[in-house]
Amino acid sequence: MSLTPIFIDCKNLRFERQNLNNKIVYNAINNNDLKSFNNNINQQELKRLLEDTNLTLEELFKECNNNHLINKLVSRQISINSSRQGCKDEEIQINICSLFAKNYGIIIDKLDINAFRPTKDGKIISKKELKNLNISLDNCLKSFDAKISGKINGWIFAKIVYGTGGHQDNVFEEADNLCNWINKYRNNYNEIYVFLIDTDLNLKFEILKNKYLINKNIIITNHYDFQNFIKDNYKF
Repeated sequence: MSLTPIFIDCKNLRFERQNLNNKIVYNAINNNDLKSFNNNINQQELKRLLEDTNLTLEELFKECNNNHLINKLVSRQISINSSRQGCKDEEIQINICSLFAKNYGIIIDKLDINAFRPTKDGKIISKKELKNLNISLDNCLKSFDAKISGKINGWIFAKIVYGTGGHQDNVFEEADNLCNWINKYRNNYNEIYVFLIDTDLNLKFEILKNKYLINKNIIITNHYDFQNFIKDNYKF
């Protein structure tokens, strides 16, 4: 018996969340809810908008409340950009793989930010050890996003990358640096390193994947193919 891997439209996750962000700001303006408004906007965009229109915040709210179309346009411009909320996408990405993997005796636990980091001298240390040993973040690489245990042991680096710009441009460089670190320090460990990258930057993805094909400890894949890897290599 085997299960069917779960597919999610990772690109659409970000699109849908952006629509939600816009609606939250729209409603906050309609209801004069400053707390919700301030929690869900890009403050720099708001500042620029007020400067460009020569309006105070109170006057902007009044204009928006008098015209729902203006409110929609303003909300769209100043709401938080969903591409800055990648951790929410990656939580779904990891959870989908975790749900599938547990049927095969493989446990995937999402980690809090900075829970475990690789150090540049080849160790993996906890947040507590980082503090107690007084190790600078400059001496570490990107923290892991999930831990694998059960039938196999290992770590997950998870990213959803669509389009370019901002932090997204650094994702493949971060992944490459971590793969180099694995090649240098971790090949003798009984663990795997899964680079869970869902992206439309296919050329960058294939270059990274092909670069490390020879290393069996490194798996560069997406959320759907990783489930198929589990299905093909481990008994239900």
